[in-house]
Amino acid sequence: MLEETYAEYKPRLFGLAYRMLGSAADAEDMVQDVFAQYMVIDKDEVRNEQAYLMKMTANRCINLIRSSRKRRETYVGPWLPEPLPDADREGQSDPAERREQVGYAYLVMLQQLTPLERTVYITKETLGFEYRDIAEMLDKTELSCRKTFSRAGRKMKTLSGGSDAFPSKGADPGVQDRFVEAFLRASDTGNFKPLVAFLMEEVTLVSDGGGKARAALNPILGLSRVQAFFEGLAAKGRFREGFVPAGVNGELCLLLKNEGRIAWAICPEWEPGGSRIRKLYLIVNPDKLRRFN
Repeated sequence: MLEETYAEYKPRLFGLAYRMLGSAADAEDMVQDVFAQYMVIDKDEVRNEQAYLMKMTANRCINLIRSSRKRRETYVGPWLPEPLPDADREGQSDPAERREQVGYAYLVMLQQLTPLERTVYITKETLGFEYRDIAEMLDKTELSCRKTFSRAGRKMKTLSGGSDAFPSKGADPGVQDRFVEAFLRASDTGNFKPLVAFLMEEVTLVSDGGGKARAALNPILGLSRVQAFFEGLAAKGRFREGFVPAGVNGELCLLLKNEGRIAWAICPEWEPGGSRIRKLYLIVNPDKLRRFN
């Protein structure tokens, strides 16, 4: 019976925890802890099994976020979420998880909400819960949850550049393919000028090394500086093993090999409904790339 419950709810609990924490590794640990605790409680006291498990997961995530806040503040350079290879999403049984694959840029935006805003927004917007279920799960009133969701929605709209078309699904697949082809040619030749057509003038590159790999400690701002950044590394031979395109968080991204292992993941944030890139997220922290190796 417990195995059936685990198989049924694990994808949804993982989806909530991953979106909340921005870490697939922490999300997996969280789900395991929740079910370990659930095994020893009196099931007769559980009226709504799904709501109970979601509540356990959400509360544990909120506590972990609050306890790790100090660690985030001392993190070396910008902190970015852990990217998730699309291969890790295969075989999902949960309809909500199949319906909504949250893109990497969207995941970055979610991390900028408060823990409560994140919980309400994810359970309502992404997982499709009703307000009454969210209120029961969080021991809040429906009115309070509505207000929290509205506040979170306004923040998400601001973070997305004032558009309701959040960058959760990336650009048109054809545009993504052309960008990847242009990037691969540029990394081979060392000439990144043809890539300019895909980047906004105010494009920003954010890199996360966490003190464990060389990365820019501050965002690189502007088209000319981002172009110079890539051309400089190409001139030093940093791209000699080459990039490979890969599905990451439901979108097409680029992975760089170094000594046969994936050392970089580049995830673009496309302008909402557009064909150009407003941000490039560069993940080089090896702890966040273990799933690719």
